[in-house]
Amino acid sequence: MARLTLQLQDRVLKEYAIGTMATIGRLADNTIVIDSPAVSSHHASVFNDRGQFAVEDLQSTNGTFVNGVRVSRRTLKHGDVLQVGEHRLVLDQMVEGGAPGADDAGPAGPTNGETVFIDKRTLVEKLMQSESDARKYDALLARLKDVETHAGTPAAAPQATVQTQTAALRVVAGRADQTLYPLESQTTLIGKGKSSTVRLRGWFKPQLAVAISRNRQGYVATWLGGVVLIDNKPLNGRHELKNGDLLDVCGLLLEFTLEKSSAPSH
Repeated sequence: MARLTLQLQDRVLKEYAIGTMATIGRLADNTIVIDSPAVSSHHASVFNDRGQFAVEDLQSTNGTFVNGVRVSRRTLKHGDVLQVGEHRLVLDQMVEGGAPGADDAGPAGPTNGETVFIDKRTLVEKLMQSESDARKYDALLARLKDVETHAGTPAAAPQATVQTQTAALRVVAGRADQTLYPLESQTTLIGKGKSSTVRLRGWFKPQLAVAISRNRQGYVATWLGGVVLIDNKPLNGRHELKNGDLLDVCGLLLEFTLEKSSAPSH
């Protein structure tokens, strides 16, 4: 079994067991939720890639770092330190005890996706240990107050119409549970594992084959395992999807569709 230990200012906040995949981000649908303005909604993912853990940056605003180096994707080893915003996650692959199920990625605590809040009172007790630390706390408190104020400020009046994108995967050939898979989540997984939205069938299919992530520009497919082709070309890293792309994922042929529509504002 492996786990990630979440830390802030050298203080351990929580430990998370990781199985097949764990996502890190600010929104509640992540495995590891970090409520911080420095963390993107879906910041990064850590997944088991054929027996080795790897981290993938999900095109976050502030980047993902491993041992101080910014990475887009990196294979991890025991003791590696991931930096996400102001938080650190330390990988421990020497944890004793039974390993979780391959599809049971999730936190070690009782609530999956539990939000980790910055406790101001605890920060006071820690940071007030010296005059220098007190100044750090004042700066951090001012930053938090600014974020809270900004969050409570009414948004500017919307335009008359709002452009939205509707994306989906349509099954062209092969065995699947559905004929159409709307891409409604920030990250959609394709594989044999239970955490996958699009489930592959067959003994030798990979637990995870492809992750499709939504970002500001559109959708990006990232190879995770198995034989994957996009428009008959092997997928080995990232690929920015466009309308009509054909994904051959271990024998399951899918068409990526993307439509833009205008909706009236309220």
